Amino acid sequence: MPERRAAPLLRVVLCAVLLTGALTGCAWPGSMGSAPPPPSDGSTDTGSADGTGTTGTTLPKYYDPAPLIADVGARTRSDGGVAMSVAGTLTADTDPVPVTGEGSVRFAPEGGAPAVRLDLRSGPEGSPPDTTGVVRIGERTWLHPQDAADWVEPGIGPIAPDRIADATVAANVAAGVDPLAAIARYPDAVLVADARDSDVDGTPVVHYTLVVDLVRAIAVETEPARLAALTAQQQAGVTRISTEIWLDADRRPLRARLRQQLPDAGTLDLLLRYRDWGSPVSIEPPVRG
Repeated sequence: MPERRAAPLLRVVLCAVLLTGALTGCAWPGSMGSAPPPPSDGSTDTGSADGTGTTGTTLPKYYDPAPLIADVGARTRSDGGVAMSVAGTLTADTDPVPVTGEGSVRFAPEGGAPAVRLDLRSGPEGSPPDTTGVVRIGERTWLHPQDAADWVEPGIGPIAPDRIADATVAANVAAGVDPLAAIARYPDAVLVADARDSDVDGTPVVHYTLVVDLVRAIAVETEPARLAALTAQQQAGVTRISTEIWLDADRRPLRARLRQQLPDAGTLDLLLRYRDWGSPVSIEPPVRG
């Protein structure tokens, strides 16, 4: 019965994303944690096709990842709620499929995984997109696929086989909304590979690329499932994993990039946009029925 296998399959995929978060394999040469010399001409980031640019403003930068992780974590926990939108593509054997969505995130003052509520839309160009609802609180995730009668928790209830791909994408996005969660687990293995001035919708930011040395991460990991996932990446030839984040002058994330290889689904490449930090957000488990 395909329906009986759908939820356990998605549970396996969810396990994988929890291990890797918003990290992606790369061959970045890395940084030694020291500040590179400033450009002799005073130039800054000239912008990019993802909607970021430059205002010519130079902001203070972190070159030691430990205070960066600590300060951003403290800021997000202090602010609490934030609205979020996502936009990007899912690429498999066909042309890239647009993926968009809106929702909200709640960071608890005591820390831990943020709560997420999100409606994600995906579908081929020229066709009405399918919408998948997702709520994530702690380590639990609930999904409401297109045309489903009710919410379902992976591993407990069935998901229609033709909705597995959409559900997998939604679950992975929900698990990756905290851009520094994955690298914060391995503070001694993180390097600031790049820090450059840019802007997001006219707001000056610093665009960071951070990398985790996979060998160091494996050396300190103690949880068997996480260790197995990291080891599998190493055996596949990955030496470092990276994440990108855009921080404003108050150390608030305004954007982050989520890139993931999803089993049997393709490559997910999204920009996450955060706005209205400090807004009241309440996220509860969905009411079934």
